[in-house]
Amino acid sequence: MKTVSIYTCHHKPSAFLDSSVIKPIHVGKANSLNVICCDGDDTGDNISYKNPFYCELTAHYWVWKNAIPTDYVGFMHYRRHFNFSDDQQKPEDNWGMVNCDEINAGYQDEFGLNEKQILKLLENTDLIVPCKWSVKSAGSNNNYHHYKVSEHLHIKDYQTAIDVLLRQHPEYSSAVKHFNTAVDGYYTNMYVMKKPLFDEYSAWLFGILDELEDEIAFENYSAQEKRVIGHISERLFNIFIIFKLESENLRIKEVQRTFIKNETFNGKLGPYYSERNIPIVICSDDNYAMSLGALVNSIVQNSSSNHNYDIVILDNGLSQRNKERVKNLVTHTANMNVRYFDINAFKEIKDAYIRPPFTAATYSRLFIPKLFTDFEKVLFIDTDTVVESDLAELIETPLGDNLVAAVQDIVMEGFVKFGNIARSDAGVQTAEEYLKTRLGMADTDNYFQGGIIVFNIDQMNKESIFEKLMAAMKGQSYWFLDQDIMNKVFYGRVHFLPMEWNVYHGNGHTDVFYPNLKFSTYMRFLSARRNPKMIHFAGENKPWNTDKVDFYDNFIKNIQGTPWEKEVYDRLIDAESSGQSTAIALQPVLLQTRIKNKLMPYVNRFAPAGSKRRSVIAKCYYKFRRVVIG
Repeated sequence: MKTVSIYTCHHKPSAFLDSSVIKPIHVGKANSLNVICCDGDDTGDNISYKNPFYCELTAHYWVWKNAIPTDYVGFMHYRRHFNFSDDQQKPEDNWGMVNCDEINAGYQDEFGLNEKQILKLLENTDLIVPCKWSVKSAGSNNNYHHYKVSEHLHIKDYQTAIDVLLRQHPEYSSAVKHFNTAVDGYYTNMYVMKKPLFDEYSAWLFGILDELEDEIAFENYSAQEKRVIGHISERLFNIFIIFKLESENLRIKEVQRTFIKNETFNGKLGPYYSERNIPIVICSDDNYAMSLGALVNSIVQNSSSNHNYDIVILDNGLSQRNKERVKNLVTHTANMNVRYFDINAFKEIKDAYIRPPFTAATYSRLFIPKLFTDFEKVLFIDTDTVVESDLAELIETPLGDNLVAAVQDIVMEGFVKFGNIARSDAGVQTAEEYLKTRLGMADTDNYFQGGIIVFNIDQMNKESIFEKLMAAMKGQSYWFLDQDIMNKVFYGRVHFLPMEWNVYHGNGHTDVFYPNLKFSTYMRFLSARRNPKMIHFAGENKPWNTDKVDFYDNFIKNIQGTPWEKEVYDRLIDAESSGQSTAIALQPVLLQTRIKNKLMPYVNRFAPAGSKRRSVIAKCYYKFRRVVIG
């Protein structure tokens, strides 16, 4: 039986095909610290760093030099595939593509994207190529003219490539003329060919491109213009095939191409370490980069040599500079690794309800059961935290059939007691009403805080919890967004951790809000602050903006020695010099707030916090406020 390997080129998280003979490869991996859940083209003999200029050719080169040989070798793209089915009469668009909605089982069956059908099509065949596409569809006269008039392309580069080709292989003169004057060709660098032919083509192609690098230069080219080698190679491929058809009996088949309109993602991460793996997940963007650095540094400082720490950072817009900085924090720690994944890969996140100050990445925790489905447990921790203990302790917490482990949210306990008004699509409700009716929580004390969570992935897999989270999120708005969704779905299945694992820094309200909670809660709060295992800088007052917050020293000791140390000190000095170095920086007071502040002493006497009167007044106030000021 013949063997075949067809490689799909991916440069970002995307959907993978199921067949074992269709192998995804991360092109340009050398230029990216992000992982996309497949192997990269940056190992062994490679040119991965050239991807911005060579496009999918970096995968071609890697396969040529490193891949396990098979009888046939081919290439497709993450959104463009061959139609390997027996039906080659599918409707096509102007670009010669069969348009399809998304990759799923039905799509793969319809277009024969499986080993049996691929091998069937390869019988008595040396080469599979896409059906020829006419450049007249784009208004061009011939292939040479099409390159000349195409946006982001410069004809002098292509002409230089032709000159190099003819110097090396003058016998190709007829094939060059044939292609340049023709009105159609095999575009998009897609093919499946016999291994000996692939080796011959590779040596021929990269021999030309090596010399071409000495002949061309970018003249203030844009990123699109710099993709010149990839574009030239499409034309060289045609010239090579024309020459082979003229010189030998090459058995060739033309098949249709598909195009996927909607990008999706169906990959998953695996554990970085094969044993004693402690997976820690953090989500961050550049706004929280210095906090991320302090957190990772605190994890390092409190780690144990008995475990391997697999830190996955869900990337919501971290710069390459900050990614490298964070990764360098663990470079010299043998049992630690940092990798990045673009959280915006999930299409569901783009349609979720958002309100300031939250971003779409707020929902990142909901996708942990899907992305980490091959793990037993996963620990999530908020970026605006530092730890004072070994996080491995949490992964080892027995969960039974509980879905998560987390710490009770005592702030929500206060909201319930004081009759705070919830904000959601359920109308004006007190916190207690909201939790009981909107989230289905009969016992409101069981609301947990999402700053640190252990996910029981094994149990979630058994119960299809990810689908339940998506169903709860779709088309609905919540007060605390994903935290509310998790409390709704996980209710009654939470193992509550000691409060030491999520100690609030108080946000400047340590002696105002917390003493008014239940006395037993207040005592647990004070006890946890004596020996915190994790400190959570929740709220607007952050220790990188002001030194007048509780546990400032715990943050600053973890920022010292990192690349962000000077930045933090500069921010604090600027705040001090501008007179904003107080627990709560002075902000303009709105008219409605000034009126409210005048009335509150009378309201407190007539309707104390937590009373039914207070609840009625609060509802009336917020209904009025929505009508008047939105």
